[in-house]
Amino acid sequence: MISLRILLASCMVLFLCNCSSFEREWDQSVADYQSGTTVAPYGPWRGQWKTKTNGHTGDLRAIVKRSSQEGNYTFRYQATWGLLFRGTYSVTFPGRKQGGAYVIEGKKSLGPFGTFGHKATVNSNSFKASYSNDKGDLGAFTLRRP
Repeated sequence: MISLRILLASCMVLFLCNCSSFEREWDQSVADYQSGTTVAPYGPWRGQWKTKTNGHTGDLRAIVKRSSQEGNYTFRYQATWGLLFRGTYSVTFPGRKQGGAYVIEGKKSLGPFGTFGHKATVNSNSFKASYSNDKGDLGAFTLRRP
């Protein structure tokens, strides 16, 4: 029983640290965007995700940053599921400028949640992406500037 309590407490600490880290990064990203120092595709984005195969939906925030790898973009996402669950994850994908937008796509293993595939088109005020996983889920992100 004590080991279960320790495990639950450890999970809560990790969850809360991850959320507060995202909040600090989010606040800074919004401030940078509002000051005019951030341009597409970088900076903060806010909207919804929706899985087409089962109708699940939730809020979504994203922070897009330059990657240390040339031609790649790092996305830090925070998604909600239902009223109580919230999680963050980061992915880095290659992209290219195409006309007035950026097209960024790739795949990443998210462990027990399967392999996540992502194709985004981002312009100055719109971020639309389709996603899939190897479990058969298909969906979309629709985000705008905060």
